Amino acid sequence: MCFVAAPLFQGCTSTTVPPSDHFDGARFHNRVSVPDYTVAEEIKIAWELRTKRKNWPARFETTPYRAPAEPLDHGISVQWIGHSTTLIQTPGLNVITDPVLFDSIGPPLLGINTVTNPGVLIESLPTIDLILISHNHYDHLDLRSLHALVDRQQTNPPPILAGRGLGTLLKDAGFTRYAELDWDGSAMAKNARIYFLEAIHASRRAVLDTNKTLWGSFLIDSPAGRIYFAGDTAYGTHFRKIYETYGSPTVSLLPIGAYEPRWFMYRMHMNPDEAVRAHLELHSHANAGESYDAPGNDLIAARRAHGVEATEFVVPRYGQVFQY
Repeated sequence: MCFVAAPLFQGCTSTTVPPSDHFDGARFHNRVSVPDYTVAEEIKIAWELRTKRKNWPARFETTPYRAPAEPLDHGISVQWIGHSTTLIQTPGLNVITDPVLFDSIGPPLLGINTVTNPGVLIESLPTIDLILISHNHYDHLDLRSLHALVDRQQTNPPPILAGRGLGTLLKDAGFTRYAELDWDGSAMAKNARIYFLEAIHASRRAVLDTNKTLWGSFLIDSPAGRIYFAGDTAYGTHFRKIYETYGSPTVSLLPIGAYEPRWFMYRMHMNPDEAVRAHLELHSHANAGESYDAPGNDLIAARRAHGVEATEFVVPRYGQVFQY
């Protein structure tokens, strides 16, 4: 287990990882049994997603907002930038999750354009103290965005915290301040302890590297309260276990999008009903979920079905700031 303090985030990389209940010595896997995708299923989903694009706009512009200008003196502030990118602030600590700060993602020449632009201006961001990476999919680990954040703080670059196996990618990309964590591992960042926790998902950036690196979620345990960032995950018993081990978060950031077609996506993504159940099992005081139109509408029905007030689980607008 890589157990580090913020000043020591100097290329902490796992050279050997012992087998465990989620690592077979070569590849990581979920603790629960999740069937692998077959080639036929991947071909089918590629066709369905190609058709699905008809239900989405080719492009829409989001008004880019500014990040809060004043340092936070009490409580917790969360600003949604887009997809899984959020700016989390507590007194003395600024954290950004899965930063995607440009209009395209993916490898050079082969990348894709995002449907909309980020909801916050990069130049307005405060000094970032820590970057959290939930897993290596291109829409969560964007090297261009990481370089932008590090380059703007050359005298004090923010460290990057990620799952096992990602140190090699970060090192090869030129980053020097990073650390890898296994599930239930932790690190200190200023006055907060950051836990890397279980999620039900997968990892891949190329054809032959499936599940070579670990995915997960994060819990920020700060004096102002606990903030849970789920990253990407399917629904499972891990939410209840997180509550039983670490207590209830003040606020949870839960994904509610990319859940259709359900026959395929249930293995890696929650739908709105499952996200509300996760909220209840985490005993979160408040929740925010990223989405487009359909997930937000489905969330309304899910909240009503489970008796959850609208103020407890909200769908943020781009650039919107929530105070807790």
